[in-house]
Amino acid sequence: MHHLPSKLLIGLLLLLPTLTWALPSDRQKPINIEADHAQMDDKIGVTQYKGRAVLTQGTLRIEGDIITFYYDADKQLKKAVAQGKPAKYQQVQTKGEKPVRARGLQMEYYARSQKIYLLGDGHVIQNGDEFKGNRIEYDIAKNVVNASSVPVKIDNKVKKSNERIHIIINPNGTKPSSKPKRPKKTVQNTDASSDPKAASSYSNKEKPTTKFTEQEDGYPVGYTTTGLNVRTGPGTQYSKLTTFPPNSELIILTEQNDWLQVRGQANGEVVIGWVHRDYLSAN
Repeated sequence: MHHLPSKLLIGLLLLLPTLTWALPSDRQKPINIEADHAQMDDKIGVTQYKGRAVLTQGTLRIEGDIITFYYDADKQLKKAVAQGKPAKYQQVQTKGEKPVRARGLQMEYYARSQKIYLLGDGHVIQNGDEFKGNRIEYDIAKNVVNASSVPVKIDNKVKKSNERIHIIINPNGTKPSSKPKRPKKTVQNTDASSDPKAASSYSNKEKPTTKFTEQEDGYPVGYTTTGLNVRTGPGTQYSKLTTFPPNSELIILTEQNDWLQVRGQANGEVVIGWVHRDYLSAN
């Protein structure tokens, strides 16, 4: 066990493997950690920093009362855990956009799966949208947030929540600073760009609008008519998250022109994103 001096600022390129985060340029930046106290246990592959610990790497910033790193036999990072009141995470996901910000009583980052778990009073702000829940899973690679109010365990104590999840949707979102290239067309899944008929079928007549029926909770529901691409924003210039299967039930949260922000399931996971309304039916 090695104990490092207090009030330290360490360039950790020789001590820690490069972390794999969302913005590619961040991976090329040095990792720095500031804390009041640090200790390393080489035998079990654990390094812990205590007392106002702050980790930075490029646009990435993690704060906590305690930050602990766990490594495998090859000294590659397996997991990082930050604890605080609250622990905080911030990083730019896409160049030109505002950083994603997250906080929770305990934050767990898993390097291989590229996921962050917020346990206890979780809160994520992403592209103007806010997600609150006792347990939040944030998929960095897919830019997808899943929130729930289930009890969680922190320091072997169960933390319950008396509140349901809370989601605030910003219909305008955060637009990219420059227009990206349009994605290639696909014949397997559809959105506004992948079906050439979508651009011309209503060129000489007024486009009909599907009326979706509102449910008891006030949100309308639609059903996919084909395998449907879901994107991070209201347009084909935004990144594709995944594909909803045909006949999927989608809860419609808000709309912007011909694009709908929806919540549904794909590959067993809850996904929130944008789809083109042409490929949803009311029943």
